[in-house]
Amino acid sequence: MLRLLSLTIFSCITLIGCQKTNLKTIILSKAGNNYIKWIADENIIVLDAYTINNTDSILALADGIILTGGEDINPLLYNDSSNLAVCEAINHRRDSLEQKLFDFAFRHQIPLMGVCRGMQMMNVATGGSLYGDLPSEIGTEVVHRNNDEVMHDIVVTDTCSLIFPLGKDTFKVNSWHHQGLKDISAYLQVVAKSHDGLAEAIVMDKAFHPFMIAVQFHPERLGKEDPVHLQMRESFHQAIGHQKK
Repeated sequence: MLRLLSLTIFSCITLIGCQKTNLKTIILSKAGNNYIKWIADENIIVLDAYTINNTDSILALADGIILTGGEDINPLLYNDSSNLAVCEAINHRRDSLEQKLFDFAFRHQIPLMGVCRGMQMMNVATGGSLYGDLPSEIGTEVVHRNNDEVMHDIVVTDTCSLIFPLGKDTFKVNSWHHQGLKDISAYLQVVAKSHDGLAEAIVMDKAFHPFMIAVQFHPERLGKEDPVHLQMRESFHQAIGHQKK
């Protein structure tokens, strides 16, 4: 049975102490069923950081962290007040929480994945910036959102076996966002783009961190047999030292 827990530090430590030593703990910045089904199994505990008031109490338990999709990031975090006019909902608490999770993962070299907003936060947290509204800033050659999720092709621009299976350079992905990476942080490398040039996948330079990867699309909502869905799951499990039976 998959585990999603919002517990006190005492309860978490008690539970983990009673389980097998190969049990791993993953922190999601904000949990959802699709993320849990994608990344968890019977030997993984998932903690929803957004529902836990004392974040410090769970960080010491983290074997891995995932920054998930969601609201627009406050443009003031990347010093662009002009984007305030085109932003949709901004969640200031979540901005602060995800910056804290990112900083902890970076400082302690804990594996981290970003999805959609999570990829944008990785860029912002390391000095990059965002487009405030893709249709008005880069056009509609590629539709990244249309009332609901849309599908489009992306092209692998640099080898990254942590995200994409080798031997193929074009993948069809899902998309549901109106913002995206503009100025790319010096810490990050773009490894895939859509046909309008927008960054669709990034990795952090291993000189700074051994495992930080992110995508602009939603692998957790791709089919269970989708190669990117599977590749990212396997890469993350290996990075946190999760051993399959």
